[in-house]
Amino acid sequence: MFDIKTQVDMDIDTGWKPRESYDTNITIVTALFNGQQTGIPHSVGIYTPEWVDKLYRGVARNLNTSFDFICLTDQNYRFKENVRGERFERSVDQYGWMSLMELWRPDLCTGRRVTMGLDTIITGPLDDIFSFVPEKIACCSDPRFPRTICNAITIANKEFCEEWWHMWISDEHNFMSRYKLPPWDKPSEMVALREHYGDCPRLDWRYPGTIFSYKDMIQKNPTLLHDSSIVYFHGDPKPHQIKHLEWVRNNWK
Repeated sequence: MFDIKTQVDMDIDTGWKPRESYDTNITIVTALFNGQQTGIPHSVGIYTPEWVDKLYRGVARNLNTSFDFICLTDQNYRFKENVRGERFERSVDQYGWMSLMELWRPDLCTGRRVTMGLDTIITGPLDDIFSFVPEKIACCSDPRFPRTICNAITIANKEFCEEWWHMWISDEHNFMSRYKLPPWDKPSEMVALREHYGDCPRLDWRYPGTIFSYKDMIQKNPTLLHDSSIVYFHGDPKPHQIKHLEWVRNNWK
């Protein structure tokens, strides 16, 4: 007769664990879309599935734990790495930057959620940074306006995703008309985050010397790369425009 004790003995003998123990508690979420109709400068027609694969590999090289990787997409793309494609529920052409609210869509995953843009290069260990467990969400300081936050990298929990998503779907019109990013005057999920969670923990403060803007920090002081883990891009240039640099060749591949 097969009973619970037999199952326990089997688990001890074989080293097998219950199925739920294999579930990852970190999920990386990013987004790939064409953006031709969004009016988003410096981001139109640049990104391809290759960028997604490179970001996946950068995480895999520098994170010593299992993780899931989800990419929100506006069409059916094919990836070489273990990337799960999920379609946007809303038209990116219609919602623009605000479509990135879906990075925190509750149905995508559970556990700790890390969001980052495709214009991110992983340059060093991620374990300490990704181990942070926020009360709701943690963001980064804006490199040009340090008193405000930016969403270059965020870490959020399940409760935040449910709370934030409910706020969004119950008041989409107000979000679209109120939260706009100058000088383009386009609806922006980052502006909304600043309004509602501007006092959240800052990852670059908690892990100093590891997270940098390329444009405002690394470009001016390349020595910061020595102990860095994450370099994010905004505006120009983008990684493909500086791929001749040795540190880019070594880490963005």
